[in-house]
Amino acid sequence: MADVAVVGRFSSAAALGSVGSTSTLVTLFTGFLIGLGNGVNVRVAQYLGAKREEDTRSCVHTSLILCTLMGLLIAMLCLVLAIFRIYALGMPALGIFNCGNAILSANGDTKRPLTYLVIAGILNVILNLFFVIVCGMAAEGVALASVLSQYVSAVLILIHLARLRDSCRLEWKYLRLSSGETGRILGLGIPSGIQNAIFAIANLFIQVGVNSFDSTIVSGNSAAVNVDNVIYNVMAAFYTACSTFMGQNWGAGKKDRMLKSYCISLGYSFLIGAVLSGL
Repeated sequence: MADVAVVGRFSSAAALGSVGSTSTLVTLFTGFLIGLGNGVNVRVAQYLGAKREEDTRSCVHTSLILCTLMGLLIAMLCLVLAIFRIYALGMPALGIFNCGNAILSANGDTKRPLTYLVIAGILNVILNLFFVIVCGMAAEGVALASVLSQYVSAVLILIHLARLRDSCRLEWKYLRLSSGETGRILGLGIPSGIQNAIFAIANLFIQVGVNSFDSTIVSGNSAAVNVDNVIYNVMAAFYTACSTFMGQNWGAGKKDRMLKSYCISLGYSFLIGAVLSGL
C-alpha cells in the first residue's frame, strides 16, 4: 500500500498502474512462500508439543534451507520471465523471514517478528519517499525500497534465531538438509503454498482484462486490490495462529483441544473479516 500511495502521489498515473497491476503477481509468489512457512509452523509446533528437541532442531535448520532455496527459485523464475525483476530480488529474503516467523510463532513468539516487520515497513516508506522524490525514480524506486527492507527484516530475524537458547536456536553447524524432514515439510508446505496462490492465479485472468483499459482504470483497480489484500492477510493471521495451536496439541496428544482451537480461530477470522469488509 505504501508503494502505491507514494507513486500515486509523487509520480505518474502510469507508474501507479504499473506498480498496482503487479500486485496480483506479487501476491501469487509471496502467498506461496507464506504458505510454505505455514507448513514449517505446523511441523515445528508438532515437535514442540511432543517435546522432541532433536527433531525440532533438525526441522528448524532444514526449513531455513528449503525456504531460502524456494525464494531463490522464484527469483530466478521472475528474472527469466521478466516479471518485476527488481522486486523479485527480495524473494530469498522473504523466504527467510517467513521461515523465521513460522519458527518463532510455533514457539509462541509473534511479537518479535512483528517488531522486525514494523522496522522494515518504516524503512520501506522512508526509502520509497527517498527514491521517488529525491532520486526521481518511479516504479523501480519503490521496488528497490521493498527489496532493501525485506533483507533488513531477514537479517534481524536470523540474528534473533541465532541468539535463542532452546531447540529452535539457529546454529550454523547444524545447517543441513535432513532427507526425512525435507519430505515432511514439503508435504505440508507445498499444498499450503498452492492453496494461498490459487486466488492469485484466478485474479491474474481478471488483471489481464483490467489491463486492457486505460491507466486510470488500472490505477483504481490497483488501490482496491491492495485493500482486499490487507483484509485477507488479517483474516489469515488467525489461520496461522490456529495452525500453531492445533500443531502443538496434536504433538502433545491433546486432540480434544484441537476442535476448540479451530472453532475459536474460525470465529475470530469471521468477525474481523466482517468488520473490515463493512468498513
